[in-house]
Amino acid sequence: MSQLSSAASRSLAATLLLLLAAATIARPVAPAAAGAACNNDIVALRSTCYRYVQDDGPMMQPSPHCCATVQGIANATCVCDYFSSLDYINLDKVFYVAGQCHVAIPWSCGGE
Repeated sequence: MSQLSSAASRSLAATLLLLLAAATIARPVAPAAAGAACNNDIVALRSTCYRYVQDDGPMMQPSPHCCATVQGIANATCVCDYFSSLDYINLDKVFYVAGQCHVAIPWSCGGE
């Protein structure tokens, strides 16, 4: 009976690990090593600046709220690496928004 219970526990643990891995892969997240500050920056930028850097639509002057978010970024390298990996972000617009907000970002942003 103990062997059956142990096998069932291992099977359940393996199933849970697979489900966790699938859930993690299914949604884009910031690199784990970047930490909470990077994740917070990404969430804030998505909510305040996405419309200014998305592929679709014209280049627009960012809002003061977007600029405040850009100016408050804690880990520019992490944010740059994350967003440059997304197909629906226009890096020309990213550089435009950063310039309009008086923030310098690394020219290597989006590079290989």
